Amino acid sequence: MVIMLVQNNKKELKHLISCVAAVFPEDQVIGFDNPIRAMEYATKNQVDMCFADVEMKATSGFALAEKLRNCNKNIRINLISDVIDYAIDAWRFHINDYIVRPITTEAIKHTIEA
Repeated sequence: MVIMLVQNNKKELKHLISCVAAVFPEDQVIGFDNPIRAMEYATKNQVDMCFADVEMKATSGFALAEKLRNCNKNIRINLISDVIDYAIDAWRFHINDYIVRPITTEAIKHTIEA
């Protein structure tokens, strides 16, 4: 499985990569600090799961989710935020899971069950 991570903050991206790789050690984990580059990658490569921040500089996690779904209807999308306020919107976008920081391996494990 290919898991794409999209997070503007490089320090948070590094932490997210560590957590996701711990939960999915057999899978390919690819991190992007630029959502535009992530989208370019997804249009040319198979991506099975995505973890993306809701609030990013170039776009939102919701806009990215919509574009990813156009490339792959079966992709599992998990959004990350500091606040719970976007959770209702996540439900409307058929997001697999909505994770409120801090990111933990337990929160990542929950996405398997969601």
